Amino acid sequence: MRGELSPPEEPLLGQYVSGDPAVIAQHYAWAHEYGVSAFFCSWAGPGSYSDVTIRDGLLQSPARGPTQIAILYESTARFELGPDARIHLDDAGVQRLEDDFDYIARTYFGRPGYFEIDGRPVVVIYASRIFQGPFAEAIHAIRAHLTEAYGVDPYLIGDEVDWDTAPDPARIRLFDAITGYTPYSVTQPPGWPSRTRFLEAISQLELRYRRVAAAEGVAFVPGAVPGYNDRGERLPEDHHVLPRVLAPAADPASLFDETLGLAAPLVDPRLGLLAVTSWNEWGEDTQIEPTAPAAAPDGPTDLTQGYPYASYGMSLLESLAQFEERWQSMPDGVHLGSLEAR
Repeated sequence: MRGELSPPEEPLLGQYVSGDPAVIAQHYAWAHEYGVSAFFCSWAGPGSYSDVTIRDGLLQSPARGPTQIAILYESTARFELGPDARIHLDDAGVQRLEDDFDYIARTYFGRPGYFEIDGRPVVVIYASRIFQGPFAEAIHAIRAHLTEAYGVDPYLIGDEVDWDTAPDPARIRLFDAITGYTPYSVTQPPGWPSRTRFLEAISQLELRYRRVAAAEGVAFVPGAVPGYNDRGERLPEDHHVLPRVLAPAADPASLFDETLGLAAPLVDPRLGLLAVTSWNEWGEDTQIEPTAPAAAPDGPTDLTQGYPYASYGMSLLESLAQFEERWQSMPDGVHLGSLEAR
């Protein structure tokens, strides 16, 4: 979307290819400087571009340093959606899940740089909440197979936190932790976040899911988001914009700063995990990757819906680094995780 603004706003690196070793090195350099400890990378299947980039590029890069990599299993790239926007598992679908996780285990688990929690390799299952049919049986079968074949029980994080559905305890307890990829929904009221009560609603949403997760003995990974605008990619669907600014004339990082603040007391100190959507999903304009300097655009309004789109530069990475510093200094009693663990 930003590339179609007038004047356009480009990534600081310009138009790039994610597998370029120089791009990977710069992304890692920013990760080290601003406190990104792990990249959860979209994985679309064996042999896909994302598979090759993660396997041969990100994990093998000599620039990786302390930053780790985990797979985000792109469910909607591996399965067709039904007319109800759900994934309906049949026997073939269950087999595909098992085969995919077998490939992930063989290819990624145990490699230097692969992200683990308590010695268990981590996989996030995107949109786990939309699976229908024998999904629980499939998850149990995956765990049993990987334990028998490779001696590992993966640490599975389900993408369960959702605006348009209620927490499902039976599904939540399939996972070791739950999170939400994004709090954005087309069913939310459009407008300036300060006027739509977006932040209050998201706070209540995360608290509700966190309480259910805690009752099921499942960890919780809160999220932060800088905004959302997929109109450059899906204009015919006419989704409303979630602007990055809370109100007119607010700072371009203001929504991100507020969602970071909401997430802070929800970060479980036993995990220390905060999920940010996203690093570089430019197609939905959720990225925090830096932009190049550019003049303020004057449209087109069919993409911006009239909201300001100032080039934010390094400001979002700076907000992330400041968040980590503040969180580390918070007293234990402020963290809800500590309170529930006592």
